[in-house]
Amino acid sequence: MTPADDTTIDVGSWFRTLVRNWWVILALVVLGAVVGGVVTMLTPKEYSATSSVYIGQTTDALGQAMAGLNSNPKAATQLLASQALLDQAAQATGMGMKPGRLRRETTVETPSQTIKTTVSAVNIVVITVTDTKKVRATAAANALADALVAKLSPSVEAKVTLLERQLADGQKAEAAATARSNVSQAAITAIAKGGGTAAEKAAAAAPYVAVSQAAASELATLQVADQATALRLEVAKTVEMPQILHVAKVPDSPSGPSRTLNVAAGALAGLVVGVIVAFVRRRVRGA
Repeated sequence: MTPADDTTIDVGSWFRTLVRNWWVILALVVLGAVVGGVVTMLTPKEYSATSSVYIGQTTDALGQAMAGLNSNPKAATQLLASQALLDQAAQATGMGMKPGRLRRETTVETPSQTIKTTVSAVNIVVITVTDTKKVRATAAANALADALVAKLSPSVEAKVTLLERQLADGQKAEAAATARSNVSQAAITAIAKGGGTAAEKAAAAAPYVAVSQAAASELATLQVADQATALRLEVAKTVEMPQILHVAKVPDSPSGPSRTLNVAAGALAGLVVGVIVAFVRRRVRGA
């Protein structure tokens, strides 16, 4: 026999070994499937509740997107894993929820979009909590979403407050300029209807004309500024402000464990063990 013959794989012999021990393999497959089913029955059911949060988009004075905490999904994910936020959410959840348990039961996903072969994350985080109690899972998912929004909102809320104050001041200035213009126009009209020569009327009306023109110019400038402020305010409220997109609802059915998956896994494990046992029996018997 040559060295090449020593390394030849005898597939036929292997196949005969498996056929000879078919009952062992079958028994272990059935046993594995039964064990998988029993494990499923004994394992507590789990329920998954999902909430989602739009984290906002930081913008500059022109309304253009820019980098910032509210436009970084990875930063939001890290916040959700922080001890302070977990403590806050666990306390809000109640029902015996602890921060450590909440950390283990929570998964956070950041959806992405593909534009011209470039994959980029969108400013949304999806929070899923899986727990043996469906009401607690739902409360925890919503508590995490609320805590995240509360963490991201203060800077945007401060910006909204500032812009609202600027807009209110601008509108007051507009009203004052309009009032001055109206008073000047009334005075000019009264002078035009009064007595005196045209030169005298022109001289008397000149100051009021100057006031009216200045008020009109100021009003035009204020209106442009207020329109820009109003636009920035709208962007801050609708684009920059974090908000909850989806509130978690109590799930109707459990998310696990899966009987089909466990039975299949048990049967597969039984098959593998059965094949190993068949070849061990062959070696022991010298077959």
